Amino acid sequence: MKRFMIILLSAALLAAAGYSVWRVLTYDDQSNQVAGHPHYLNGKNITEMTAYDQHGKPQPLTELLTGDINIINFWASWCEPCNREMPALVNYNHDKPGHVTVIGMNLQDKELNRTAFIKKYHADYPILTADASVRKNYKINNLPTTIFVNSKGVVLKTYLGELNEEKVKVLIQQIEEGE
Repeated sequence: MKRFMIILLSAALLAAAGYSVWRVLTYDDQSNQVAGHPHYLNGKNITEMTAYDQHGKPQPLTELLTGDINIINFWASWCEPCNREMPALVNYNHDKPGHVTVIGMNLQDKELNRTAFIKKYHADYPILTADASVRKNYKINNLPTTIFVNSKGVVLKTYLGELNEEKVKVLIQQIEEGE
């Protein structure tokens, strides 16, 4: 009986080792692939979203949706991934195709922190602010969150997490190709 248990245990260990080797040899690194995320907003119209300019004046979102594809990035100054991605968004804004616009949507910041953040990164695209009701009503539970919206205000794609220029280009290309 003891010998049978040793043989069975050895076979199980060999099978586990074999499986591990097979997984390493057949591993397909998909970390360079980018995809949007399932989200409550996908397919919804957001033109009723309440946003404010830097002076606290209500800003109709429809006036800013001037591109065929509009990138709306929700961020906060205290958010580390937001800090890491902001330079990439600013750079992308300078080199973006003419049919794409970038809009920043600040959440949960005091004016002083928001202004310092914008100056630090030289963000030169429209920056709006939104209150907690936007975060709640539109289910913006993670920062940063970036939504890709058409000119009519319909959300085409949502990306949760930190972006870089390459990811933005891939997501735009996916939208253009109807993915």
